[in-house]
Amino acid sequence: MKYDGKVTASALLLSLLTPGAASAKEGTLLLEPSSKWNVHYADDFCRLWRSFGEGRDQITLVLDRFQPSDSFRLTLAGQPMGGPKSRSEASIRFGNMLPEQKLDFFSGSFANNVPAWVFANNIRIRPYPDPKDVAAVAADGWISDEEWASVTAVRIGEPFSRVRVLDTGPMSDAFDALHRCTVELVGHWGIDVKRHGSLTRWPKPVDSPATWLRSNDYPRAMLEKWQPGLVQFRLTVGEDGKPTACHIQQSTNPEGFNKAVCDALMKRASFEPALAADGKPLTSFYISSVKFQF
Repeated sequence: MKYDGKVTASALLLSLLTPGAASAKEGTLLLEPSSKWNVHYADDFCRLWRSFGEGRDQITLVLDRFQPSDSFRLTLAGQPMGGPKSRSEASIRFGNMLPEQKLDFFSGSFANNVPAWVFANNIRIRPYPDPKDVAAVAADGWISDEEWASVTAVRIGEPFSRVRVLDTGPMSDAFDALHRCTVELVGHWGIDVKRHGSLTRWPKPVDSPATWLRSNDYPRAMLEKWQPGLVQFRLTVGEDGKPTACHIQQSTNPEGFNKAVCDALMKRASFEPALAADGKPLTSFYISSVKFQF
């Protein structure tokens, strides 16, 4: 096992394009939009999604964000994501300006049991630098407006033998809507958004988060079925640094893993509290994820 951090339930329709079919171009399968852009406001995360192509070629692109940031969790859903695979790594590229990324994923299902690739870690449209490259990490900054504006398609290579290109068109407005959703989300968590905007310190784990979950926390029923899991969580961290509540933002197997994660975190997680601009502690949150795997 490896360890990795009220809004109305409605959808905001951002734009309307004429649904299109798949077309072939230079050895690729170009999938044109077959739905509108949608932003879904959930209790603990915001979701941006759109479908491309039709029939058995259709792929739905899903970006989930759990707090204001420049990262998101990627899910690709559709019949092309079904069937046996020799590897669980995909080549993804956002637009033409940014580098291709090699990303690990779990095979699972989406709404109505549609096959899906759920990517294991939060990602960005520009890859994170290698953590061993100290200079690159130090130089790395937030995604720029120019980079966001450069995304007009999403290219999916391996493990497909034929590249799929999702013809998203300019995504700046869609990304902006996702950002507004997550900023609003924090205010519904009981967080003082104004004071939180000028933190001098986020909640800081007292010990390594890798120690918060242990091998014997793996739910026995899931272990017996060799069932992996990915759980995204949010801890509310009080002014004394103790977690006061555990919220599951997303889970690949809610019945199997959620209770195990929250029980362990509430028992073992400990923090130095967040500090406001005046140096005083304030209630904040800590977001991360847990991967259960063999």
